[in-house]
Amino acid sequence: MPHAAHVRDTTDQVRSQPVMNSIIYIVGLVVVVLFILSFLGLR
Repeated sequence: MPHAAHVRDTTDQVRSQPVMNSIIYIVGLVVVVLFILSFLGLR
């Protein structure tokens, strides 16, 4: 089961990197804001 161990290692790395999580969160927020602005602009 080397694949399962590799997945567990990557999840541990992601959990120990809150900066990466916040970057993904910020990017998601920017995409949502741009989508809302374009939707209002198209109307």
